[in-house]
Amino acid sequence: MRPDPTTLLGYSATLFLIFGLYFTVSEITHGKRRKAFWYSSPFLAASVSGFFFTSPSVIPGLWGLRLGAVFMTLAYGLGWQAIRTMLGRQTCLKTVLMLCMLSLAVSATAASTGTLHVASSVLRMLIITGFHFQVAQDLFYSSRTRTSAERLLLAVIVVYTAIYGTLALLTDALPAPLGSLPTMVWAIILYNLLVIIEGVFIALAMIAIPRERLAAEHHLLTLQDPLTQAGNRRAMTIWMEQNETSSTPYVLFLLDIDHFKAINDCHGHTTGDQVIIAAARSSQKILPQSASFFRIGGEEFAVFLPFIDTCHTLNIAHRLKAAFTQDVKDIGDGIIEATLSIGADIRHSPETSWLEVWQKADAALYVAKSTGRNAVVMGATETAD
Repeated sequence: MRPDPTTLLGYSATLFLIFGLYFTVSEITHGKRRKAFWYSSPFLAASVSGFFFTSPSVIPGLWGLRLGAVFMTLAYGLGWQAIRTMLGRQTCLKTVLMLCMLSLAVSATAASTGTLHVASSVLRMLIITGFHFQVAQDLFYSSRTRTSAERLLLAVIVVYTAIYGTLALLTDALPAPLGSLPTMVWAIILYNLLVIIEGVFIALAMIAIPRERLAAEHHLLTLQDPLTQAGNRRAMTIWMEQNETSSTPYVLFLLDIDHFKAINDCHGHTTGDQVIIAAARSSQKILPQSASFFRIGGEEFAVFLPFIDTCHTLNIAHRLKAAFTQDVKDIGDGIIEATLSIGADIRHSPETSWLEVWQKADAALYVAKSTGRNAVVMGATETAD
């Protein structure tokens, strides 16, 4: 059976209309009217474009084709805005509308053939390529960690950027709607397939990406201490599992706030929470970026730090202890006095288990606590202030 371009265009227009209505209803149902507009607009614009292409009797002649082309260009621009909305970025509708009006203005001055017609086709493809490039750029810089749906969408957009860029270069050698030569059935079918495949990918990605991000946020919350925003014991366990076979030497600090129960009893739990936060804040100031910091109990913390040498390690521990003592003085009226005890041990190679290192660091912490507190003990060597 010979494919009917008009029927194919009608199917694609209907598909985009369904996507547009889905996003409208879905987002409005959740009270997100702004997202409903931006998410549905590219699909509704594509559907309007299909209407002009499949209903030449409404606006016969070149103007029907011009309006169909400009609405398809608008659909790509609105798709860019939908992605920006999804990523939490500000939209730039004026830029999209100005480029679409420019494309329509150039098209209006062109006949069905000739130099202006070629220029109009090239301009339209360049604008579409530019929209794709902007989407790719926004996705690339959206976050350090992209979801699987974001990575797939980025790959698809990069491929389509290359496709439309190539079409812009080959405009005078290809039939419409791929280029500026007289229309051919295969070109209509190919272009329609390109549009449908990309539209389906974008629609599915716009459904999947928010859900994947929400799931990632929930997963992060299960690994985060709500008071200090540091990793919790579960996060520490995952970290140790991931670094079980690491050949990098690490030193483990076990930190404990001295006389913390007395602080809670004398000043209240709110003040106690501020003291715990101060310990996390001091760690952020003193520890290098390569360190991993976790809250593993009420007033207990663990730090994994790449080991350089003993002198460097002890220097960091004492600076951390001093910074904490100073920071707690900023709590309340400045009457809070608190100190840290730190026990440490070194893991020189993966042949030593984390459990062994933990036990030795815990024993060192016990020594620090039992010999007057406010001390740093590393292995069997005590260095108290």
